[in-house]
Amino acid sequence: MKYRPAPIPRDQLVLIPTSLGDLIAADHPIRLFDEILDQLDWKIFEQDYRVEKRGQPPIAPRILAAVLLFGIHRNVRSSRSLEYQLNCNIEFMWLAHGHKIDHSTLAAFRSKHTKAIKQLHRELTRFVKKLGLVKLGELYVDGTRIRADASRSETLTAEKTLSLLEQIDRQLEERLASMEKADQIDELFETGEHEKLPANLRDLKARQAELQRVLEICQENDATRKKQGVDPEKNPFQLPITDQDSRIQPNKEGGFGPNYTPMIGVEGELGLIIATAVVNTPNEQDQLIAMVDDVEHSFGVSVETVFADGAYSIATNVVELEVVREKEFLSPDRKGDMPVDNPAIRQSPTDPVAPADLDRLPLNPSTKRFDGEAFLYDPKNDVHYCPAGRILHRIGIENNKQRNGQTVQSVLYQGESCAGCELVDRCRPSGEHKNPRKVRRDEHEEARRRHREMMSDATVKARYRKRFSIGEKPFGHLKRNFAFRRFSVRGHAKVDAEWSLMATAYNLLRLINHIGSTGTLRRLLGAEAQMQ
Repeated sequence: MKYRPAPIPRDQLVLIPTSLGDLIAADHPIRLFDEILDQLDWKIFEQDYRVEKRGQPPIAPRILAAVLLFGIHRNVRSSRSLEYQLNCNIEFMWLAHGHKIDHSTLAAFRSKHTKAIKQLHRELTRFVKKLGLVKLGELYVDGTRIRADASRSETLTAEKTLSLLEQIDRQLEERLASMEKADQIDELFETGEHEKLPANLRDLKARQAELQRVLEICQENDATRKKQGVDPEKNPFQLPITDQDSRIQPNKEGGFGPNYTPMIGVEGELGLIIATAVVNTPNEQDQLIAMVDDVEHSFGVSVETVFADGAYSIATNVVELEVVREKEFLSPDRKGDMPVDNPAIRQSPTDPVAPADLDRLPLNPSTKRFDGEAFLYDPKNDVHYCPAGRILHRIGIENNKQRNGQTVQSVLYQGESCAGCELVDRCRPSGEHKNPRKVRRDEHEEARRRHREMMSDATVKARYRKRFSIGEKPFGHLKRNFAFRRFSVRGHAKVDAEWSLMATAYNLLRLINHIGSTGTLRRLLGAEAQMQ
């Protein structure tokens, strides 16, 4: 059987020269990708460059960044894989202007220019804002978890660190004793060179200092966990050794491992990511106000409406956004909708709740006993009435420090006695009533109530549902289409920069799909120039 012969033998010379540009179609998306990058200001990278009179001039940062960003579009993030593409893939060759870039150069660029990479993400958003393609009045905030570049099994606890420190102390004593026998210690101090310890002692001293630092971190976190009700002896804090800025958290895929919690703020027009942040705790709700500030300060706008899931509707966020800044904050209350018919609200508060209505009283989701909402508050007399009609008087004030560092003041109310109450089993765990029942009413109670009433409205709920398609879509695209489920760098600063780089790549793809061609971009640029 005869097969079709090759059109050109491998060793035959090609007489008509072909440029890299001839190999890229006129309507190829990479041309629009490249032209958008041309419109950005790249001086933010130049401040990190040193002017060297010796050697070859550096490769332009615009080219290096373009290779990294286009690599994300092609699911190629490894610097060695990018080096291979630059030697074999026509698209990468054209984008890099024929530069043969070493993998170490790409890796060093990404690690060195962390601040500039974050600024590049903002620069792209400013460019799109000038074109009039986005509206920054609405902000959709959400967070997820991404695996850190660290091993789950390589962790240190306070107990394990203390054991290692004891081993190092013994080794130091043994080596110092052996040096003393050889009169080396006296010689070092006589010559004034006691700071120049032998290499074996220097290494041990450095390791001792590092372990001491790790011990302080572990002990500090154990103390925090104890305040949160976690027993450090049964469940101690574990610090990942490989990336000590990451934290052991539940993986999205199941199980536990070193993770970061990256966050995004998305605008509502094109769905571009306009703000990014990375925290190493699962409590991303404490960063909501900082995200809003970042958008307003970076782009000179006023965010009018903030969308976030129920985890963000903590009292401090509600008060800061709705009361202090007078913004609209759409985030479901953690307790759900406001009860339509709460039996605790009755005509005569001194009368007990009717037995038929007891099962409809609000319950605390944790204890499954009467919630604070089952106690009717009388603002005129500043007292509470329990479901049995007994009075709880004001007994004092306590200050509770929140995770975000803010202090919330709460007023305590307590009854005179719970003895003989028929509802004690519904009110106290295990029927325990040695001390009368207490309820707390913090200083943000009214703000939370108004917010909860607003979020119970059907019209507001319909508006809030937009958050699912706008705020969570970027995470699905980054994880599925860009295959981004694990960071490739270590340390918070580098991880933060890589997250910004991923957001920039996502925004570029959204922008390319929206604009469609270089001709459309030039028309938009022409219209923008005429407006100026």
